[in-house]
Amino acid sequence: MKKTIYLIFVSILFLGCSQGVVRVSIEGTVTLDGNPVADVKVMVRPEAGPDAGGKTDANGKYIIPKSEGPMAGNVQIMVEKFTEIENKAGDGKTDTVFVPALPPDIQNKHKPFTIKNGNNIIDIKLEEWK
Repeated sequence: MKKTIYLIFVSILFLGCSQGVVRVSIEGTVTLDGNPVADVKVMVRPEAGPDAGGKTDANGKYIIPKSEGPMAGNVQIMVEKFTEIENKAGDGKTDTVFVPALPPDIQNKHKPFTIKNGNNIIDIKLEEWK
């Protein structure tokens, strides 16, 4: 009897824990004035669950696969891009400095979206984020 109760308890525990977080995929293109923007970090912060993110390729396309995506629901999406600049100091040493590469009214601005179950296509037109 004790063994049966133990097996039922372990089965319920296993089934409950195996549900995990149900993630969704997001993909799209980031453009500015109709032109694709490469090397933009696209970050997704859901109301619940883990954050997710991706980076645009040379054609402005980004993909956040389901295995790394957020949970469905209301999210905030933020974009950022930095340019690496070498800065020579007075002592002859060279430091690397990262400076924002998007217009200040776009860089790190949060915009709300609703993510549905399944595959989500969100094209980001940065000129509309101002």
